Amino acid sequence: MNTPGTLAHHVDFRRLATQQREIDGELYLSQLPRMIAEMAAGADASGAVRVHLRFSEDGQRRVNVAGSIETTLTLTCQRCLEAFDKHMSVAVAGVVVGDDDAAANVPRADEPILAEGDTLDLHTMVSDELLLALPPVARCGRPDCVSNYEHVAGTPEPAIDDKHNNPFAVLGQLKRGD
Repeated sequence: MNTPGTLAHHVDFRRLATQQREIDGELYLSQLPRMIAEMAAGADASGAVRVHLRFSEDGQRRVNVAGSIETTLTLTCQRCLEAFDKHMSVAVAGVVVGDDDAAANVPRADEPILAEGDTLDLHTMVSDELLLALPPVARCGRPDCVSNYEHVAGTPEPAIDDKHNNPFAVLGQLKRGD
């Protein structure tokens, strides 16, 4: 296995596709600033991100990228606000495009991957894929966290006194002519 930091930053995606090449490499989470922003405060950013990508061309000479990205992120649970480790295994399947117009023409089954000129920024692509795979609400799943949440969620809400707390009561009085 490669050591972290060995994944190239920019690659010539067209050449890789015509040669049907694969890329295996690793990088540090610290090389992905947008991922650090999503991680728990004080989380260790020295973890490795393992990347395996295959480049190929289809019949229309579009560059296809397929592969996987794996890492473990330290996130903050939105229930108990404690840090927890979340293993991420993301499947990559997309078509490299040069602009938004070309992205609009990518088949629905594929995801557009934006490149700048003749090079693809692999670090940006890895960040994008990981960000898209993050859960909308991070939850740790620890038994004590889940039971505390269920206890709080299971308590009935206090009754609302409609006569005193209704913001539309004044409108009702005006309508009746009180």
